[in-house]
Amino acid sequence: MNRSTTRRSAQGLWWISPLGAMSLLVPPTLWLTHRLSDADFQLFYRTPKSVTAGNLVLVAVAALVSGGVALLVSRLSPVANRQSSLLTDRPVPRRLGAAARVLFWLTMVGYAAYFGSGFARGVTPGVLVEALISQDTYGADLKESFGGIAGVTTLTQCGIAFVVLAAYLLRRERTASLIAQLVLVLLLTLVRSFAASERLALIEVAVPAVAVLAMSARNSRRPVRRLVARIAPIVLAPLVLLIFAAFEYSRSWQFFRTRTDEPFALFALIRFAGYYATAYNNGYVEMQYGTFPGRLPLDSLAALWNAPVIASLGLYDRFSAPVPATSDNLLERFASPEFNNPGGLTTPFVDFGLVGGFAFFVLLGVVLGLLYRSFRNGTVWGALLYPVALIGLFDLPRYLYWTQGRVVPAWVCLIVVALVLVRDDRQQRTRRALSPHPTVRPELSPAASPVLTPTGPRPR
Repeated sequence: MNRSTTRRSAQGLWWISPLGAMSLLVPPTLWLTHRLSDADFQLFYRTPKSVTAGNLVLVAVAALVSGGVALLVSRLSPVANRQSSLLTDRPVPRRLGAAARVLFWLTMVGYAAYFGSGFARGVTPGVLVEALISQDTYGADLKESFGGIAGVTTLTQCGIAFVVLAAYLLRRERTASLIAQLVLVLLLTLVRSFAASERLALIEVAVPAVAVLAMSARNSRRPVRRLVARIAPIVLAPLVLLIFAAFEYSRSWQFFRTRTDEPFALFALIRFAGYYATAYNNGYVEMQYGTFPGRLPLDSLAALWNAPVIASLGLYDRFSAPVPATSDNLLERFASPEFNNPGGLTTPFVDFGLVGGFAFFVLLGVVLGLLYRSFRNGTVWGALLYPVALIGLFDLPRYLYWTQGRVVPAWVCLIVVALVLVRDDRQQRTRRALSPHPTVRPELSPAASPVLTPTGPRPR
């Protein structure tokens, strides 16, 4: 790799970095939550405002600590130069395409089971079309109908890993089959997001793809592409609001349209702000009333406690202290069950206490900094894992996405692919180092270069 390519591959992107991603949502949502009065909370979200200014400062400090540590680590950690870079023009690892095909078919198996279970419960294409026309997903109870099959429909989450690999493959070669597979996964995810009111499913495939495309554009030789990558949030922010409003129209608006005087645009904006403001509020309630002696960490280890075998055995309830009456049904008593986001920036403090919470955010910053540094350089681990980690950064004010069971299939798939690619890369470098006859480039061979050809008087 020449020096110019190395410089391009080392270029970062501010809004994709850990600190930059946090700065897009944490400061404005904290400010908005502080500005909303108790009357506003009661009017818009039907819950009293419990969160205090001191708690909001604690949350801001936690985000600053995590983002600051990530920034330092991303700048001070060593650069791994020996691996193949997925963000340069070098050929992709040979197994990347095979891995993408495997992940695609795993995703298709998951969606076949997902929609099959819905059809078995009476959902037909006509019902979906009717819900689309009426923009009412609650009338047909679609969310309950698509209950899924434990351990099988979870494979739909392999689509997150597939999108990451497909984005890197499409940088090199836009094959019709890969484009068709990507479009199909996005289409099925869109239908699932609408039918089951699961916006997060669409976010999970959109954010990694945008991250890879934006970082690729940032490392492009074309100045226009680099500029677009840097100012992308100016375009993406209104787009996110429009998508949120479109989904909210078929969700809450069908209920509130006859119960509010606000126009739909203002209603959607209030609802958007509410998901973050109530998350901070719920986090404060949990910190005040949800902790008790003998309580084991819950949301910070959600994937562990919700694992199939562990959940069926009820190990959390067996090992953790019983919930006292003062800590039970907190949303019903102090907040609103409609807005049940626990708040990702307060969850570590609930689970580990004040000191343990800050230790959690320091460790989180270290991990994110290392992954972002690797992603910025296009090396395998960061290139595959950081686009998924970015989902959690954008969702951090609402809840800890990284520790949820829904992301485990994507983590597992990408870790396996990374291990295979790193092993193959190491084996290739070992074979080149041990080869007794190194390959001579034709342009430097004596037979191909007149400069190296012996000269002298020709025999007569």
